[in-house]
Amino acid sequence: MIDIHAHLCFDDFDSMRENLVKECERTMDAVIVTSARYDEGLCTLRICDKHPKLFPTIGYHPVEGGDGPEKVMELIGKERDKIVGIGEVGLDHHWVKDEKERSRQKAVFSDFIKLAEELEKPLIIHSWDAEEECFRMVEHLKIPVIFHCYSGSRELAEEILKKGFFISFSTGILFSKIHRKLAKIVPLEQMLLETDAPFLSPYKYFQQKGGEMPIKDGFDPKKNYPWNISFSAEKIAEIRKVSTEEVLGKTTENAKRIFGIRPGTDI
Repeated sequence: MIDIHAHLCFDDFDSMRENLVKECERTMDAVIVTSARYDEGLCTLRICDKHPKLFPTIGYHPVEGGDGPEKVMELIGKERDKIVGIGEVGLDHHWVKDEKERSRQKAVFSDFIKLAEELEKPLIIHSWDAEEECFRMVEHLKIPVIFHCYSGSRELAEEILKKGFFISFSTGILFSKIHRKLAKIVPLEQMLLETDAPFLSPYKYFQQKGGEMPIKDGFDPKKNYPWNISFSAEKIAEIRKVSTEEVLGKTTENAKRIFGIRPGTDI
C-alpha cells in the first residue's frame, strides 16, 4: 500500500509522530509525505531523511501556504535531489472569492508549474472548486500530473484522463457520492490512493453505518492515517466489482512508477 498524500508533519501529529512513523514503516510499502508551506516542508524533509519508506514532496497551498512562496521554491531547488514531487500546489476557489486573490493564486501556481516542468518532477494539484482552471494551466505538461482529492465533473475527469494524468482518491470516497461515481470511470492504471491525513478520517462513516472501525492502539480514530487507504481500496473494489488486492496492487504500482520508488531503495 502507498498513500500518495499524507501531511505527517501537520500539528495534529506533533505528540505522536514517532509512533505514527513506526506504524507506517510496519504496515505500508511507502508514504508520500506532502507539505503545504515552508515550515511543513522542512519537517517533511527531516523525517523522510531518517526513514526509508517515507518520500517527501514540497509545496505551497493556495490558501494556507502563508507568505513567501519564493522561500518554498528556493527550498525545492535546493532539495531537488531529495524530493519526489512538487505539491501540493494549485488554486482554491472554494474559500477564496476575491478576484485579485484568485489572480495572485494563479500567478504563484504558474511559477510552480514551470518549476516542476524544469525539474521534471510530478506535480500534485490542489484544485478545490477550481478544477477547470487548474487543468487548463497544466494540460500542456508532459510530466506526471496528479489531481489530489479531485471533486470536479465527470466530463473534466475524462479530459484529465485523456491527457494521461492521474486522479487520486482519498478516504473521502467512503462518504462522497461524487467520488464514488468518479471511481467507476477512472481506470485503475490512472488511479492513486491517499488519505490527506490527518484530515478525512473514515471514523464517522463507520459510526453512521453502525459498524466498528478497526482502531490501532494509541491512535485517535478521529484523525486519519496512511494505512486507512485500505478502506478506500475496499470501497473502490466494491464499486468496480474487482478484488481489493487488485486495487491496492495497481495503485501501488502506479505510485512506484510515478514517484520513482523501487523496492529496497530510497528513490
